[in-house]
Amino acid sequence: MDDLRIHFDDAEYSYVERARVGRLATTDGEGRPSVVPVCYAFTDHRIVTPIDEKPKADDPDTLRRVRDVRANPRVTLVVDHYVEDWNALGWVQVRGTARVLAAGENGRESAVDALRAKYDQYADHALEERPVIAIEPGSVRSWGDLSG
Repeated sequence: MDDLRIHFDDAEYSYVERARVGRLATTDGEGRPSVVPVCYAFTDHRIVTPIDEKPKADDPDTLRRVRDVRANPRVTLVVDHYVEDWNALGWVQVRGTARVLAAGENGRESAVDALRAKYDQYADHALEERPVIAIEPGSVRSWGDLSG
């Protein structure tokens, strides 16, 4: 078991690993919250999420989540699913510390590899040239049915 898995029980780890999207919550230096849906992958004892190519922003440093992580590294990632049968609802919440990895930083190459392995859509994105947010889990909580 690597260092990342010590934070998760087997059901939580499997649930987060196979899910396709999560919601990343950040706060700015004044404590104002923001939540955005993100793609992510496990790698190097961390959870990584890319700052992929956005039509609205040329400079990734202008994105709110990048500015927020630099101002306040405490983040939460929630991975959940909704179904009409409320007995089958479930979620996993990962609270941790994040930092922005720039091109060339240690761990960036494995982050890009893990993201491309999980998402075919990243094959034609220039992820090597863009920042990645790396989350070091601190605590993991879950509720409900994690088989979905």
